[in-house]
Amino acid sequence: MSASKSFPLLEGMNAIVTGGAQGLGLAIANRMADCGARIFILDLQIEKARQAAADLPGEGHAAFHCDITDDTERAETVEMVEKIGQHIDVLVNNAGIQYRSAAEDIEKDKWYRLFEVNLHAMLFMSQAVGRVMLRQGKGSIINLGSVASVVGMPHRAAYVTAKTAVLGLTRTLAVEWAQRGVRVNAICPGYFATALLMSYVDRGEIDERQILRRIPMGRLGPVDAVGDAAVFLASPLSDYITGHHLLVDGGWAAFGAPEDASV
Repeated sequence: MSASKSFPLLEGMNAIVTGGAQGLGLAIANRMADCGARIFILDLQIEKARQAAADLPGEGHAAFHCDITDDTERAETVEMVEKIGQHIDVLVNNAGIQYRSAAEDIEKDKWYRLFEVNLHAMLFMSQAVGRVMLRQGKGSIINLGSVASVVGMPHRAAYVTAKTAVLGLTRTLAVEWAQRGVRVNAICPGYFATALLMSYVDRGEIDERQILRRIPMGRLGPVDAVGDAAVFLASPLSDYITGHHLLVDGGWAAFGAPEDASV
């Protein structure tokens, strides 16, 4: 069952969602807003982000142009959010990029760029917001990993390596900040019916039937499922959970039999 505003788990909380203008980031922002949180979307696509913020349920949401890889812009944006909200309760490190290549053909610049966005910026956003949370003595940071965090995937060496490192970063921040009131967890989504995935399907770059045969639940995930996981990890319901990664994948990563899962 999806969370709803009738069960306001996040009432009074301020939440930052990076890359929240579309896809899973927007789904997370929507579910958190449903549960009473005030959302601050950080994205490079500022017009899309502003529209997304305006469409969220509830009031007081805002959007900021923020290149999370830029030290100055990142620091200034976090400072503005704290000034407006007076406190920051949740950070969702969602922004990320993908890069596909055979391992022997990986381009150095693209490898470094993916790590800059998917891992380095995650650390420095966590650091900037974490300082606010540590002063407050409370907060929840949620990092977006992937099923690629726990398995190998051909032609995705950069993405798999960065997403695996996300779990190491999550665990380390969790144990370092636990006694100071800041929890750090990760969500690892599987295959979801996002506009991006469906565009790959429409272009014939991904075979949807092949994906479905590998998912024990036999269906792509609804984007609300990732939002519900984020609400849980942001809320008091997970108050004694830190350093954890939560797979939201319909059983994809758990399945290891040679036959199709749907047999």
